[in-house]
Amino acid sequence: MKIGSKPLPLVLLGIRSAFKEEISSTASEMVYGETLRLPGEMLKISTPVRITDPASLLHRHRAIFHRLQPVPASKHCKLHVFVFQDLRDCDYVFLRDDKISKALVNTPYTGPWKVLKHTEKIFKFSIRGKAVTVSIDRLKPAYVLDDDVYATSVDDSNLDTTSAVSCASQLSSSINNRTNRHVHFDI
Repeated sequence: MKIGSKPLPLVLLGIRSAFKEEISSTASEMVYGETLRLPGEMLKISTPVRITDPASLLHRHRAIFHRLQPVPASKHCKLHVFVFQDLRDCDYVFLRDDKISKALVNTPYTGPWKVLKHTEKIFKFSIRGKAVTVSIDRLKPAYVLDDDVYATSVDDSNLDTTSAVSCASQLSSSINNRTNRHVHFDI
């Protein structure tokens, strides 16, 4: 016979609070020095409300259930996606690769890819000549240099190439690493 675990505390409470005639007290009075308050004694007994009209009882119950409101559920798994601020204005983006791979074998991002068109949450860009549409949460802005800006910022006419080559040859002949090997830099 299997004894359920729920009625066991109530049974034990009844044993401790049962009056024993041979000792003229309860077991809890012997241990604690006072009587235990039983669950039935914790509730105040009030006079019962007599409802004679069943229709008023029905209206009262309907009013009570009408006032019941569900408790808003908490969303513990709500994810907050980080979005770069510069993503709205960038011309090139990196695409996060979500494939599972061994660590440090593949880079997590591919690109940079040229942005063709974008909305608030979706970007359309070109990958190897194909137009691809991707959600904003997989993108990262790419900061690339314009070739035109780089070419115009350096003025080739003012450079003295012979002095630069001679300095490089002096540096390369005098630089040794820890194992006394000569280090040469291509300039």
